[in-house]
Amino acid sequence: MTPRALANPGALSSTSGLALLNRRAAVLTGLFGLLAYAGGAGLTPLPAFLAGTALLLALFWQPDPHLSARLERVWLPLALLLVARALYHVLVVQGDVVLPVVDLLLLLLATEALRSLDTANDARLHALAFALLLAATAYRPGIVFALAFVGYVCTATVALVVGHLRRETEGRGRGELHLSRGFVWGTGALSGVVLLASAVVFLAFPRASQGWSGRTPIPVPSMAGFSESVALGSHGARILPNPDVFLRVEFPDGIPVDPEGLYFRGRSYDRFDGIRWIRSRSLPPATAPVPWYRERWGGEELTQRIYAAPMESRVLFGVHPTVDVVPESRMQPALDGSGDLVYWGSGPPAYTVHSLTGRPTALELRASAPEGYTPARGFYLQRPGTLSPRVGAQADSLVAGVENRYDRIQVLLEWFRNEFTYTTTLPASARDTGVEHFLFERQAGHCEYFATGMVVLLRSLGIPSRVVNGFLGGRWNDVGGYLAVTGNQAHAWVEVWFPGLGWVPFDPTPPGSVGAAAGTGRLAFGRFFLDGLQHRWGKWILDYSGSRQSDLLDRASGFLGEETLPDTPGEPASTPSPSLTRWFLLLGVAAILVGAGRALLLRGPSLAPASAAWVRLRSAYARAGLPGADRMSPLELLEAVERTGSPGGIYAERAVRLYLQQRFAPTPPDPALNRELARLVREARKALRQTPAGISDIP
Repeated sequence: MTPRALANPGALSSTSGLALLNRRAAVLTGLFGLLAYAGGAGLTPLPAFLAGTALLLALFWQPDPHLSARLERVWLPLALLLVARALYHVLVVQGDVVLPVVDLLLLLLATEALRSLDTANDARLHALAFALLLAATAYRPGIVFALAFVGYVCTATVALVVGHLRRETEGRGRGELHLSRGFVWGTGALSGVVLLASAVVFLAFPRASQGWSGRTPIPVPSMAGFSESVALGSHGARILPNPDVFLRVEFPDGIPVDPEGLYFRGRSYDRFDGIRWIRSRSLPPATAPVPWYRERWGGEELTQRIYAAPMESRVLFGVHPTVDVVPESRMQPALDGSGDLVYWGSGPPAYTVHSLTGRPTALELRASAPEGYTPARGFYLQRPGTLSPRVGAQADSLVAGVENRYDRIQVLLEWFRNEFTYTTTLPASARDTGVEHFLFERQAGHCEYFATGMVVLLRSLGIPSRVVNGFLGGRWNDVGGYLAVTGNQAHAWVEVWFPGLGWVPFDPTPPGSVGAAAGTGRLAFGRFFLDGLQHRWGKWILDYSGSRQSDLLDRASGFLGEETLPDTPGEPASTPSPSLTRWFLLLGVAAILVGAGRALLLRGPSLAPASAAWVRLRSAYARAGLPGADRMSPLELLEAVERTGSPGGIYAERAVRLYLQQRFAPTPPDPALNRELARLVREARKALRQTPAGISDIP
């Protein structure tokens, strides 16, 4: 077989060419299986690199049988070592056995791909690639898995069909089988119809187990601004930007006016030891009743549908005050004694939070009684014993002559905003990390310093307060339709207790300084674009359920404009039966898919260039009126053209002679002669079009 034939699938005619095409298609399924697993669970870099290199090499080179036998003596000991490693993980470590098994699969896949062409191992290659694809589904596969799955189905279809033709050709003892380029591409297109039909079935039948998340997701490590504790002891460095997305917040009832100004509250802390804020284990119930917020805060309700990354802290986020939480997965939310939202269960943290947008006015806060019900008063007035008296003296001097609690808070807020600056540069040494150094000397720091400093001063004045953290704002993602909250928005602020009103938030950090690094950098657009696709994949595919199906089809119904105008002003619009609409929509899509598949199946094999030119020439004379032209052989057509004196005869004669030369030549077809044949056919058809009368009318 010539090198040109090996490079052109349209020229494949020998069993060796079929074997090469079959091997390449099978190796491509292995590459797509490798990519699918990487999109689901990630890969160990070295085994993935070696396997990927071997698969790419197998696309262009296969060893001879002798070299393949020598390589076999290298692969076998390595495979035995990986088997022993997997058994060690199962019997001794009792850890995750998937990764050791996947490393073994990668080695076996590379081994099979680099066998000689005379080895009939396509079934083993398909089985190993499918095993990788199956292993990816044990995790929570992402959008990369979806793209790899499409490639896998297309290449596997081609590989299976070509493998069947190869075996039939070899079994019947035939040395040649013409396989055109159109046949290969048509087979791949047929797999696309199968994928579309599968999508229709997927939409029609939602998943029974909503919220299945596969293997346990890897928790996201804590970041500056949010963790189980708040520490001030870091020094000698700088807080680096963190573009990882931790919350994806949708607003089902409409986007609020300023989504980037929302505070997504997380966890509160009551005890401070001079360096670190923690939560007391013996803390008694210290939250306000939900009816207080509903009756005394007012404002419209804000609905937030939040998809959170799993973190080390099992805490939920939402705008304060939260009045209700509805889980969207198998997780179970709860309100703990301090008023923080937590959860348990194996499902991913996906939930809907209902909050109030109102806030007590300045008059209402000033009117709040200075004394009254205050939960856990001793806990929220605690101060470290190492705190010097000058902290209390500074607090007294700042609020001298101001008696109202709210006005005292405003004085402290103005002092921080006017006299202090925000910086992500940490103190130079451990001696400079204390809150007193921040208040009296450095007067610069990040949000945790500002929150700590204000709470220390408030408690010195006898005002119950605490530090809370979470996220402030985010960046709107147009691709996914949600507010992307990254690690750059991690923030800490203050909550102050007002009798009769509950916990009221205040932020002493200078405005505009939080999340300044969010979304910056050359790769920011690409990162947000991929995150939007990933979010939609997880929402509509991995967590597809009956409610998702109803939502999706309702959107489709609205897009088709089914809603009708009311007959009488003031009456609601009437809508046809949604179930009937959905069935018509599904049946229509199914009919289109069946028609496309039938067209592909009945299209037949593609013709060689010379044969295609001959068919065009014969059809042209038949349309021009030459009787029986569409059933004539080449020589019969020449005789009929000469007998009737039909136009374009000189071009037809030369075209027929050239076609017979190309069709029955012992050597491979010459592309230059094919181009000349096509030109002659065009000239003959042009001459026929320029003749006003039909051939039957020519004397």
